[in-house]
Amino acid sequence: MKLISITLSISVLALYAYTKRCQRYASVQDAIDPPIDYESDKYKESETWFSGVGRH
Repeated sequence: MKLISITLSISVLALYAYTKRCQRYASVQDAIDPPIDYESDKYKESETWFSGVGRH
């Protein structure tokens, strides 16, 4: 019985350390892009290019 509790404790500790390590790599700081301003000149200049992309 003592061997089972030792093995279980080690397994739980290893699982906790593994999840903590994975959380550190998975926590990426996402940047939110500003919304597209459809009235800006930059968008209006690119609109012709975007509308012609699908015609190959």
